[in-house]
Amino acid sequence: MKLLSEDGPPRLRKPNNGNGRRDSSQLGKAWADIKEKMSSLKLKIGENSLSRDVSSFKPNKIIPGKHEKEGPLKLKVPHTSINEKSSSRDKILKKIGQKPIWGIIGIIILIILVAGTAMWISDQNQTNVSNNTTQQVVNSTNHYNNGHISFDYPAGWNVTNGTPPMIVSVSQDENNSFSIFREELHNQNFTYRVAKWRANILQNGIIYYEGDLTIDNITAYELEANYKPGDKVFTTRGIAFKKNDAAYFIIFVFDKALLDYKSEMDIVINSFHVNE
Repeated sequence: MKLLSEDGPPRLRKPNNGNGRRDSSQLGKAWADIKEKMSSLKLKIGENSLSRDVSSFKPNKIIPGKHEKEGPLKLKVPHTSINEKSSSRDKILKKIGQKPIWGIIGIIILIILVAGTAMWISDQNQTNVSNNTTQQVVNSTNHYNNGHISFDYPAGWNVTNGTPPMIVSVSQDENNSFSIFREELHNQNFTYRVAKWRANILQNGIIYYEGDLTIDNITAYELEANYKPGDKVFTTRGIAFKKNDAAYFIIFVFDKALLDYKSEMDIVINSFHVNE
């Protein structure tokens, strides 16, 4: 047996097939197997590239020693400008939704202020109109004074002096007027005289109200009735009072409801005065 040479290790010999040539058929077969295995991986450019998917993630900083205890860190999906806008809009809507009542209260207060201003202006206009109307009523009256009695009456009404016991008659037309009578009582009782006057009205009418009122600082008797002297029905209001041993009668006669002439009657009653 021959020892190793000190000149170095022996050289390896290339294997041979016995005839000094390589087996090309075996190399071709190995290369075909490698190609088949590579094609089976189906790694194609542009189709679900793993490198592209990995590059789309930005890993967080890894703290040495920490991930070993807690496990692998979760990768975060990068924010986009669209997500940032949606997040800002959601925050604004959330803030508005948390306090919707303050917006409603503000609108209500504004409506109240506007309505209050409008009502104040309307009241001012109505006051001005009322003052103007009152001024017109005051200026649209005439005054009667014969030295014994005086009173105001509506402008445009006609005054006709009468003969005793009638003092004066004031008429708007032939169916709407009032008359004033004066009778000396002498020894006659005032209550008896009023009862007689009342009985005469009941002969052709119906009294539906009787009461008292104050005229010329004197308590007077009054009545309201429907009176039918002929074919037509009239409404009448009579007032009787006593002053200086004389009985005074103010009798209104209208072909309309007494309420329609309330302001005209008030003018006369509130201003009536016996001078003597």
